[in-house]
Amino acid sequence: MSTRTDTRRAPARKGGSGKGGGAAPASPGRAPGRKAGAARARPAPRIPFVLLVLCLLGGALVALLVLRSVVAQEAFTIASLQAENRELAYEEQQRRNTVAGLEASERIAEEAEAMGMEQGEAPLFLDPENGEITGSAGSGE
Repeated sequence: MSTRTDTRRAPARKGGSGKGGGAAPASPGRAPGRKAGAARARPAPRIPFVLLVLCLLGGALVALLVLRSVVAQEAFTIASLQAENRELAYEEQQRRNTVAGLEASERIAEEAEAMGMEQGEAPLFLDPENGEITGSAGSGE
């Protein structure tokens, strides 16, 4: 007894419903003299389709990378502009405080006295209806 098994294929059947079997029934659109294999169209080559799909995927990948880099660049620009805006707002607040200090009446009076100015007399007011002058004629001190 042998332990070997027969690995040969069985011969293909002729006729019946198997693939590559006998003649197929004639369809109404075909000429009766043609064989079924000759009327079958050759399958389209797959390489151009695969290349097209690969090119589309590659183009989509490149587009996504470009879009991502543009978004990252814009985010960096926004961050730098926000930092610059904060610095300018701080500087503006400092200048407002400086102007408020320079406009203080006490400081203006002190600088005027330092320059040698004297405080004027108390103001006098003229009443146009009856022509009288009102107010004190003395010194304003």
